Amino acid sequence: MAELSREKFEIVGKSIKESQAVVRPSMTYWQDAWRRLKANKLAIASLIILGIMIFMSLAGPYMRPYKFDEGDLLLMNQTPSSEYWFGTDELGRSLFVRCWVGARISIFIGVVVALLNFTIGVIYGGIAGYLGGNVDNIMMRIVDILFSIPFLLWVIMLMVVMERGLGTIIIAMAIAGWGGTARLVRGQVLQLKEMEFVMAAKTLGADAKRIILRHLIPNTMGVIIVNLTFAIPTAIFTEAFLSFIGLGIPVPYASLGSLSRDGIRMLLVHPYQLFFPSLIISILMLAFNLFGDGLRDALDPRLRQ
Repeated sequence: MAELSREKFEIVGKSIKESQAVVRPSMTYWQDAWRRLKANKLAIASLIILGIMIFMSLAGPYMRPYKFDEGDLLLMNQTPSSEYWFGTDELGRSLFVRCWVGARISIFIGVVVALLNFTIGVIYGGIAGYLGGNVDNIMMRIVDILFSIPFLLWVIMLMVVMERGLGTIIIAMAIAGWGGTARLVRGQVLQLKEMEFVMAAKTLGADAKRIILRHLIPNTMGVIIVNLTFAIPTAIFTEAFLSFIGLGIPVPYASLGSLSRDGIRMLLVHPYQLFFPSLIISILMLAFNLFGDGLRDALDPRLRQ
């Protein structure tokens, strides 16, 4: 049998160094999430639509030479035209200007309320989940009491007691709406606090505040951001409902809910007065929910491929 030697064998095509090289660049959690989000065409389209809606809510009122609170009775109930793009209402005010001013107020309320709920819920749920024991039981029973009364009933009661206005709506919705985020964060913290990196932080002498703020909450941000995305359209719809029943923004200010309330009275005669504000509400709700679905798919580790 012929003798085998090392010289009779050689690597063909690639060197050992090339075969062991890392071809794919390393990616962080957020870079990988952005890559997955970009692959979701529906979510990206929803994000673009949201950008357009936010831009129009800021710039739209200045595209026409009219003020949202001034009208001409001689021009009331004008149908959409080249002069009045969305027509006029029963007081001769430009519906185009009023719709985008209303969209601005509704989006502002939705974002601010969602951020307040996010802040209160994250801190409250993080403390309850980390401390556990009797502290957790007492804090969660408070949340259970809060949930025993329907959210809208809480908001309506607070709105009746407090003076009507933009700040009142934000405060009432923030007071009543943080419980869901607190429960979500508590559940995540209960899972994470038994893991090795938390034990290592305790061993190194980190106090409870540092562990919650620097270790536990950052590791729950994926779930929290998805919850925040879904909380914004909920707050927008709640504000629209309150304005629709007359507990929202006071006149002459406009929101999408108050514009829909005014338009429904003219539905059989001038349906366009209801069509445009309700269309903007529908687009906002649909875009936020579709973007939230895409964001959930991108951030949820169980859905990673």
